[in-house]
Order: sequence, then structure tokens, then C-alpha cells
Amino acid sequence: MKKNIYGLLILTAAGVWSACTPSTQSDGSISTLETDGNKLTLCDFNKVTDTLSVPLSEWVEDCQLVRFENSDTALFKLWWPAITDRYIGIRQSGAVFKLFDREGKFLNDIGAMGQGPGEYAGSLYSEAIDEKNRCVYLAPFFGSNKILKYNLDGTFASVIELGETLNKPKLHLHPDGSLSVTHLCFKGRNEMMVAHIAPDGTLTSYKPTAEQIINPMDKDGNFVGFNNEIWSYNNTENFNFMTMPTDTLYQYNPEQNRVTSRFALQNPPKGKDVFLIYNELPGKFLATVWGTGTIAIDLQKQQSHYVKLVNDYFGGLPTPMNFTNGYFFAMYEPLVLMDKIEERLSASGCTDKDKEVLNKLLDSLNENDNNIMFIGKLKH
Repeated sequence: MKKNIYGLLILTAAGVWSACTPSTQSDGSISTLETDGNKLTLCDFNKVTDTLSVPLSEWVEDCQLVRFENSDTALFKLWWPAITDRYIGIRQSGAVFKLFDREGKFLNDIGAMGQGPGEYAGSLYSEAIDEKNRCVYLAPFFGSNKILKYNLDGTFASVIELGETLNKPKLHLHPDGSLSVTHLCFKGRNEMMVAHIAPDGTLTSYKPTAEQIINPMDKDGNFVGFNNEIWSYNNTENFNFMTMPTDTLYQYNPEQNRVTSRFALQNPPKGKDVFLIYNELPGKFLATVWGTGTIAIDLQKQQSHYVKLVNDYFGGLPTPMNFTNGYFFAMYEPLVLMDKIEERLSASGCTDKDKEVLNKLLDSLNENDNNIMFIGKLKH
């Protein structure tokens, strides 16, 4: 493991899958390390050998099909969604942030592209929708020292000055309405790894340890800092995040202004093309090993398995392991979804009941329509 172990891309698992039934006993793959009141969960990669086909209904309470409005102003190209009980926000690459209700009705753009007050140039990299206080926070991709705050009707409200330029920032809205942000903290360029903004506007910053700083230069002196990624999916109340150069999922505690280690793989595969993505869901961790698959670490059962998800709400469609803001989601352009339905209909394991559901869905699709999304709230 990398030296800092003790200090949610849109992916599908690859490879040949085999179904199995887990026992009710611990498989010995999970251990914990406790230091200074911090509990770090570890999963031994070498002990994860089997694969489960998991019905989506085991992980989510329901599954809603959202058909987004077809008007010209509602059309979009998804980069990443923000999902709440009442809203779906759509982040795009190099385009304005769009707000919809949970039925897919277009409400309005949030802010505008440009160089003026309250506008953002280039792409956004993170967002947070605060339903209770009726506002939206947006963080530009790079080059800004501000978080932009908007009203739900899209009008500009204010800026939060952070005093340091952010690199690929990730936002987290806490239950008390306070806001935290982390980013790629570059050696020699940044002193702040995390900032916390209390509801009264008080700002607290956390300075990184040496292991948490990223060297943005390669051996030839070229700037390559933005080749690194940072992941934070906000599927629990805690603010968890991970950067590509590390093998650790970190957690920020705003009350203590402290960053601790939350999860890591032991004995992960090595190689220049290998990288890891960690995500925490209620009661479990997900560890995606790029090019190998996604491991689910079940904390209650103390078991770990490679997994693939099957959408049993909609005819057994294979589905990506996408989770954000406490929700599962799968977004498709209609023609892509139609192709996936046809593939499922021709599969040997497709039952008559599945075919009935899928054919009904297929008949309702139009390839010229706006995007279609499956959403399911994660079980706790």
C-alpha cells in the first residue's frame, strides 16, 4: 500500500462475472485499524475472489423513471447530476447548470456562462443544492477562489470568498446547512486542503499533511497537476473524498477541523494504468479497481465481493454503479437505452415477465427525445 494509507466517474465493472451466494459468516477480508479515536476500515484485495449479481432492489428503496422535458431550453449533455428529494441538477461540460424537478420538468438555468458578476467561465466541477434554504452552490473547474451562490430561480445571490485558488473543487452540504469544500492541493501552490463555511459565514480552513499534498510537476518540470482526479460522492452525511495519487478515502470532521482516514484496500494491484476509486454508501464501501471491477465491502456481513447490479425494477437491465447524494442513478440518451433493452430482450435469462416490462418501456421511447434517467434512493 502507499505510504499515506494510515493518514463516483461514471464506471461499469469489466471482466467475466459469475454469480454466487455468500455465506452468513465473515469471509476474513475486512479488518479495522483504530488510532486516536479514528477507525480505518481495510479490505484485503487478495481475499476478494467471487462475484455477486445484485438486484438493485437490495440497495435502493425504489426506482423512478424520469423523462426529461423535450423543449430546446431543457436539452442537455450530462456530465454529472445533483439529486435531492425535489430536484435534479445537471452539470454540463462547458455549458450552463440546469435545474429540473423530479418529474423531469425544466425549471430554469442556474446562473449563466460569462465573465460578469455572478457568471462562470468554462466548466463547473461541483455543486450542492440546498432545498431547505432554497439555494444552489456552484464551484468552477479551476482558477477561481470563490464558490458561487444562487437562488433556486437561477438568480445570483452572493459569492463565498475562500482566499485561495481552487483546483477541481468538491462541495459537501452538511445537515446543519454549512458547506465544506476540498480540492487538489498542489505542492508549493496551495496551503488549504479543506474549507468549511458555517451558516453564519465563518470560514475555517484545514492545512494538509505532507502525505496529502500533490506534486503537480512531472520529472521534466512540466505541470501535470490536473491529470489527477478527486472524487467525492456525498452518499452519507459525512464529507468523504479521495484523490487519484492516494489509496485512502478521507473524511473531514468540521467540528474538529480534522481529516482522518476512512477506508483503503490492502494489497491493491500495481501498475501505471491502475487507479482506485472509493465511495461510501450506507453500510458499505465500494472500491473500484479500474480495469478489474468494483468490490462491495458489506460492513454488517463483514464480507467483500465483486458485484454487478441488475435493475430488477425494469426487466433485469444491467446497470452502472453510479451513486451520488444518497441516490442510485443511470442516465441514457433514448437511442442508447433502446439498444440496451434490445440486448437484454435477446439474453437467454430474460424471463417473460422481464420481456413484458421491457417491451412496454421500449414502445414508449423516442430516439429524438431528451435524456432518460433511472433514480433510486439508497436504503439505510
